[in-house]
Amino acid sequence: MFEGELKEKFTNLNNKLEENFKTLNQEIENNFKVITQKLNENVNALEEKIGSLLGRIKSVEEDFSTKLKIFNEEFETKEEVLRDIFKKFETDNTEFKNNLKPVLETLKSQQDLVKITLDVQKKQIHESAKEWINDEIKLACKNKEREILMNLWIDELKEIIDNLDKLKEMHPKELKLHINEISSVIGLFKQKFIK
Repeated sequence: MFEGELKEKFTNLNNKLEENFKTLNQEIENNFKVITQKLNENVNALEEKIGSLLGRIKSVEEDFSTKLKIFNEEFETKEEVLRDIFKKFETDNTEFKNNLKPVLETLKSQQDLVKITLDVQKKQIHESAKEWINDEIKLACKNKEREILMNLWIDELKEIIDNLDKLKEMHPKELKLHINEISSVIGLFKQKFIK
């Protein structure tokens, strides 16, 4: 009897364990399905977000590529325009220099001619002034030659008298030379003013 009761209790316990195991198994299976479903939903949502992000990246990449292409084309166009402007500037500059050379040579020739003309005119003015001054001196001295000559002689004699002490100390030959020099100067003045 005890053995029968024990067997019965063991069977009951075994049945309860099996039921509990089935229930637990069912719950685990249900939970696993829910988790799997949620995980799939999350994976799908993540895939959608990744796909959207990849689409945006592709769009940005295409946009950047397009803008880079446009920028390169603009840069090449501007570079070409600048090259053309520089070539035109060089051509114009060369042409200007070539046109300027004959003008500069003409100006240099004219400058040389003006310089020569100026030198000739200076000389002519100098000669004319010299003649005019000589004529004015002659006119101012006219009929006063003797008076002027007399004044010169007086000045010379004053100088000789002032230097008489020096003349006394001179050697006779040196004194004679000095007196001859004074008389020749007086003779020259005499000839000039008596004419």
